[in-house]
Amino acid sequence: MPADFSIKNEVAIVTGASAGLGRHFAKVLAASGAKVAVCARRRDPLDELADEIRSAGGIALPVELDVTDSASVAAAVDLAVSGLGPVSILINNAGLAIDKPLLETSDDDWDRVLDTNLKGAWMMARETARHMMAAGIEGKMVNIASILGVTATPRVHSYA
Repeated sequence: MPADFSIKNEVAIVTGASAGLGRHFAKVLAASGAKVAVCARRRDPLDELADEIRSAGGIALPVELDVTDSASVAAAVDLAVSGLGPVSILINNAGLAIDKPLLETSDDDWDRVLDTNLKGAWMMARETARHMMAAGIEGKMVNIASILGVTATPRVHSYA
């Protein structure tokens, strides 16, 4: 990889890293030389992922995180910084979908999706930006979205 595109020794936080795209993003970042804080609510898959990354020669730190809770967000970013160094990359990938027809979707269902998929990304960006700015780092933030934002699919309207 050309040096201009190198992320060797940069510190990345990946939310929603316990499965799917988040897991894949974490592995690709680590294989490219980044030190990766793998974050999600479920600890066991994070430990497995961190072990897998380490076995491949990478550096990974499992961090339990609930993106809907500002104290959890602050603690997770603090732990990533103290464990790996100043963060320069954030991959906002955490998300959930509730599979219900519109008329069966409760206010709590709706709030849970928006708190995770929208507010969680904003809280992670805000907290990570605080650390980046304090360290004088011009970082990179990537917010993962869904194709459902531009097309309709039955039963997962809140996800869009």
